[in-house]
Parts: sequence; structure tokens; C-alpha cells
Amino acid sequence: MQKEEFVRLLTKYNQGQCTDAEIRLIDRWYDQLGADSAFALSDEERQRLKKRLWQKIDLQTTEETETTAQPAEKPLRRPVFRQWFTAAAVAVLIGFGTLFFYQNPSNPLERVLGKTGSETGFEERTNTTSQAQLITLNDGSIVHLQPQSTIRYATQPLPQKREIWLNGKAFFRVQKDASRPFLVYSSNIVTRVLGTSFWITANTNAPTVEVAVHTGKVAVFKKDRQSMVKPEEVEVTDKTGVVLTPNQKVTFFIDENRVTRGLIDQPEPIRNPVRPEPATFVFDDSPLPEVLKQLESQYGIEMEIGNEVLTECRFTGNITRQPLYTKLELICQSINARYEVQGTRILINGTGCNP
Repeated sequence: MQKEEFVRLLTKYNQGQCTDAEIRLIDRWYDQLGADSAFALSDEERQRLKKRLWQKIDLQTTEETETTAQPAEKPLRRPVFRQWFTAAAVAVLIGFGTLFFYQNPSNPLERVLGKTGSETGFEERTNTTSQAQLITLNDGSIVHLQPQSTIRYATQPLPQKREIWLNGKAFFRVQKDASRPFLVYSSNIVTRVLGTSFWITANTNAPTVEVAVHTGKVAVFKKDRQSMVKPEEVEVTDKTGVVLTPNQKVTFFIDENRVTRGLIDQPEPIRNPVRPEPATFVFDDSPLPEVLKQLESQYGIEMEIGNEVLTECRFTGNITRQPLYTKLELICQSINARYEVQGTRILINGTGCNP
């Protein structure tokens, strides 16, 4: 429903001209205003919204007074009830605007205000296509926005931080800037980085939110930390969140308020900025501890041998082109062992290569 119709209904309500159905609709709007929202407007947004709404309602009240004014010898005084109604209308519209924006992320805040994204200082982008959409932010960071996903961000750079609001799934490649942390708000969590690449999956009404890191390091903390004045400075502990390194992911189970850490589905070798050439994995009768040490170094994943007899086993082969889990399958098959992913580490166990 357009805001003009909403204001018109409030005016009819004040004049006692609403139908029973319209009165019930207004009553439902009042009831909804008490519901908790997933986010809260900043003080600056709230003041800007309040100022514009006051201007709109004052203009409407002035026009209505001029239309219904009495002859000059009987000047019309605005009744106390009219003042109460104007103030109430402002409160209702502010609450309705907040509720409308955050419960309908595909409808940006500027639509409630009748302004464009550049005028409000924020821009919202929704990918309505079937392919990933490439978005370059003003700091040079790149967002690969997936289909049916939405992001919202400031059109002008902030001096102390960079902020994104995500609903859906996106891959971020963030430009390094130690003085301006990059913050992504998604459902019940906040992801904070300085410069890295990672996935966030936070679909509407989904039971989980997932963050998967490919390069760099990120801090992920729960929604209750989001109310902090400076989320870019929140200290992350085991109780409030996790710090992720390459090839790690975290899954937040929203209803259960539970967090699990693990490895991403397809771990990749960590690129060396000094020597960016691809890593090679060629072994010639190499002891298993040496093989696992090289894998651990290149992927940043802890690998542990569970049975001491396996330390005597050796491996020969070129497994450079295989994904990590295929590499491990080939190694384990040759030494009569098996691997198991346990959280963020990999455990190698078995009876060993000797009969």
C-alpha cells in the first residue's frame, strides 16, 4: 500500500469517516508496530525520516485547514485533538516505515520516503536474474550477488568502516583497508573483515546462516553483538562468535542459538602472495607424515595421524590436479587407511600399509 493511501486513511479515521474494515486495518497496523524488527534504524536515519514525515504531515494539515477554514472574522484554531493526531501520525509513520522496510527487504527505505537511493545515502540492489550479478562498491570491493538476493550499502564512503546488509547469498572479494573494517549484516550475525574473500548464505526464513572463507581471515559474531555502538571494534570470543581462516566455515543455527565450525565443501590451496604460482603435489616414496605436512601447509588445514603404525607408510604419485578430498582418498587407498573430517581438522586412521 502506498504511503499516500496510508495517510489518507489516517485522515479519514480522524474525521470519523472510516469504514469498519478500514478501522480494523489501522488497528492491525498499530498492533504490528510493537513487533520486534531484525534491525534498527540508525539515529541519523531516524532523524532524517522524522524530519521528512513532519514536513509532509504539516503540509497536509495546512492544506486541509485552508480548505475548511471559516470566514476571517472567526479564525480557526487548531484543536488539541488535531495536535495529538499529527504527533500520533508521525509516530505511526515512523514505525510503519521501519517495519515496512525491514520486513520487505525488496522495498528500500527510499520508497517509503518517496526518495531515490542517492538522496537517502543508501543504495539497494536485488538480483532478479538467473545468473550471479557483479557489483563493484565505491572502495573497489566486489560482490558476486547470487539470484534472488539483495544487498544494501552506503553510496558515500564512511571514514571508519564499510557496511553491507545482505539478504540471500553472495561472494565477497574485499579490498584491504586496515583503517576501515568491512562489515556484513546478515540475519542474526555480523561478519567483519579487513580484506579477504568469502561466501555468506543468509536466506530469508532459513534456519541457518553460513559464512565460508576462501582467503584471509574474518570474525563472525552473533546478533546480540550487532547492537554495539562500534561493531568494527567488538572483541570476538568463543562465547560471542568465531574467527575463521581460509577453507573454514561456520554455520549458525538460528532457532537453536548454536554454532558449528567445519571445512568448506571444496578446500583450495592458499595462494602465496610472494610466489603466486599454483602448488604442486608430486611425491616419490615419501613418508606419510611428510605428505600430510605439505598438504597441511598448502591448505591451512590441520592433519593428524591417528594410528602410529601409519607413520611408516609411504606414498608415490602426482596428485596436483585433484581436489583435496580426492587427494586424501588416493593416499588412504594406497596405505590401507581412511580420512575423517572432524570440525576444522582431518584425521587419518587405519591399520596401516604393512600386513
